[in-house]
Parts: sequence; structure tokens; C-alpha cells
Amino acid sequence: MSNVHRTGGVRTHWNIYPTKFAMKTCNPLRTITESMNLVPNPKKKLIPLSIGDPTVFGNLQACPEIQDAIVEAAESGLHNGYKPTLGWTEAREAVARYSAHQGDVKPEDVILCNGCSSAVDMIISVLVHPGQNILCARPGYSIYGTISAGFDIELRHYNLLADRNWEIDLEHMESLIDEKTAALVITNPSNPCGSVFSRSHIEKIIEIAERHYLPIIADEIYENIVFPGVEYTSVASLSKNVPVLSCGGLSKRFLVPGWRLGWIIVHDRQEQFSEIRKGLTNLTGRLLGCNSLIQAALSLCVNCLPHLQLWEHSTSLLMQAHPLDDFD
Repeated sequence: MSNVHRTGGVRTHWNIYPTKFAMKTCNPLRTITESMNLVPNPKKKLIPLSIGDPTVFGNLQACPEIQDAIVEAAESGLHNGYKPTLGWTEAREAVARYSAHQGDVKPEDVILCNGCSSAVDMIISVLVHPGQNILCARPGYSIYGTISAGFDIELRHYNLLADRNWEIDLEHMESLIDEKTAALVITNPSNPCGSVFSRSHIEKIIEIAERHYLPIIADEIYENIVFPGVEYTSVASLSKNVPVLSCGGLSKRFLVPGWRLGWIIVHDRQEQFSEIRKGLTNLTGRLLGCNSLIQAALSLCVNCLPHLQLWEHSTSLLMQAHPLDDFD
């Protein structure tokens, strides 16, 4: 970094350079995927699975009820202005009802964000101080490294065990914890492995977090997108003493990632998050809330749609178009 030369307190030449925060921030996944220029094999049918976006190639579509809700919200003319920075009350109520499987969720526990990645950004911003570390899965989603690097936060990776259906290596995870560990990230269902932790496995994870007084960041954006016969259990529903910040959103299960609406649900335990709530409230003032039309559509439809059936129906259509025999 060059020094600014001054004469009598006045700049003598241009000296413009980016901040360390900007230069240390990199999303490797997006860097790769957005620069690829691949030519498919002309002898084989292309089966585009895309990157975390089921809509790119038109394989999966949002149901008419969801799309009708956004049209109704726009045509009403009532949702063109700012909503409260924490989120519109009606939309927060809808998320609270939708998330009842996580426990006793009240609208005031819900904070609406610009997608689930924004929720993760806010949580790390409020929970982890520079020089501290957080624990994340390996393999895992790259966004945690992207966010942590800019904040001078160390990312420590605990292993997932392929021969145990990608469960966490609990012994390895616990060995990474020290006095500078600020939080434990649990991604369930897993991204990218697709595995779903059993109830007993989650209970063991919570026991470790409680033993070390670590809050849990529960990344549950893929909640309930599971194979038949597999049961998804949210972390917060099992936690009695460990405070949990869970992340969710519309993008995956509702098939509308471009709508950019996610949320944080604050599951406080023993009032450990009273100051964290205040910090999250302050952070919402930076971006002045998320899209008003999408919040209105959410309040119209999120509690009346057969969400899981919609996903299963769309997946069934995809498999009819591309039978398993084509995946070779």
C-alpha cells in the first residue's frame, strides 16, 4: 500500500486503493461458475443441475399460487414503499407460523433479510469478533469463508464422515474448540452432501456446544428437502440451553432464489441473546430492509401452500424428463 504524499496537509497526487475488507473478500464458488464457458458433448443430452438454483434451465418452476401472490402484491399498489427494517409485521408473522416446527417462534424472533446469504452475513457480523474463529463443516458451503475473510475471522473446518452418511466427526470438531471459538455452524440438511442428521446426532452436537458454551448457527435453508423415509429435525427444536440463530429462506424449497428473501430466527435460551438481538436490529438499518413486494407475497401465500408436495411434484417432473438411466 503506497503512502499518501501531502504538502501542508493537501494531497499532491491520486492515491486511491481498495480496503483490506474488499480485497480479502472472495466467493470462490461464484468466481468459478460465473467464468466457465463449457461446451457440452454433442453426443449426449445435457442434464443441467446448475449451482444452487433450480430455475436456471427451466427444470423446476414455482407453483402458480406463489407467482399469483407476487402479481397480487404488485397490482394492489400498497407495497411500493419501505417496510420496517426488521421486516413487515405480517411477513414476520407468516415466517413464525411456517417455522413452528423449530419450537415456540414469535414474530419478534424473526428478522427478514436479503436472502439466506445476507442472514449468514448479519449473524457473523453480530456474533464473531475479529481474531475469533468459527467452526464449519468440510465439505461445506463457501459463503462462510467469503464472509469470514473480510472480517479477519478464522474459519476452522471439522470433518464430515463419508462412511457414516456424512455425519460430523464429533471428536475432531470438539478438538478445534478453544477460547477464541465464537460459534458452531451446523448445516442440516447438508450442502453439498445432501445428508440429513438424525435426531440423536443433533443431540450430541448440542451437548458439545453446551459443554463449551458455544452458540449455534443453524443453516437450514434446505429444510425438509429430503428423500422419502428421511426425517428432518431442526436444531432449535432440540436445544434447551444452547442459544441458536437459525437461517432460512424462500430460495430452495419455494424455488424462487432470485426473490432474495431470507430470515434469521432468534432462538434465545436463558436470555443469552438479549444484546445480540439489539445488534441484529442495528444491522438491519444498514440496508433498510428487504424487498417489499416479496414480503407482501410471502404474507399472502406462505402458510397455505403444500410446500413439500410442490417440491416433490417438481422433482418428479424433472426425473420424468431425465430418467436415472440418463445419469451416466
